[in-house]
Amino acid sequence: MTVSTFSIPEAVTALKQGEVICYPTETFYAVGCNALDPLAVESVYKAKKRSGSMPLPVLIGSMEQLSMVTDVQSEIVQAIANRFWPGALSVLVTASDRISPVLTGETGRVAVRVTPHPVARELCLTAGVPLVSTSANMSGRSAVTVASELDPELTENVAGVVDLEPAPAGGMPSTLIEIVGPRAVSIVRNGAVSEIELRTSGLAVVPRTAGA
Repeated sequence: MTVSTFSIPEAVTALKQGEVICYPTETFYAVGCNALDPLAVESVYKAKKRSGSMPLPVLIGSMEQLSMVTDVQSEIVQAIANRFWPGALSVLVTASDRISPVLTGETGRVAVRVTPHPVARELCLTAGVPLVSTSANMSGRSAVTVASELDPELTENVAGVVDLEPAPAGGMPSTLIEIVGPRAVSIVRNGAVSEIELRTSGLAVVPRTAGA
């Protein structure tokens, strides 16, 4: 089956209708949906054959959209945003009631970042919602930077693909951090933003506690 190639307006329409799409980000192609639509979120899990216990990360197009993801006003998140966003640094925040427990894996927290990719950003801003943004590959397989290399097993379960430049740059995924103090963070997943960059921004980087 040939997958549809979407323009941004077509992709936005699909997102508003609760569909799942593939789209480029700064690192890899992502598969995602309206992060505020629980049924669409479930469809992303099914498309990837991903365990429901594994939370899904979220992209936003601007800091103004952060209030859709979390109700918590945090000085450290604001400081991190001022230094690293838009960029490949995701931060675990307390999920808003608008975010389904399905998306958070029942953890009550969600990983979010402001994307620097112009296509992903425009999708977020034009649709007016945060987007689920998990790598567009079947669970356990490699992420891709070229739309033509998307796994047919995945694309047969999405409404369409946004194949617009710039292409994802590849390399490392976004770094994921959690806040553990007023100026302290722990690295949950190493990625494009290094520990040195975090430290030179004035953050203390401390080891994660067991079971965190």
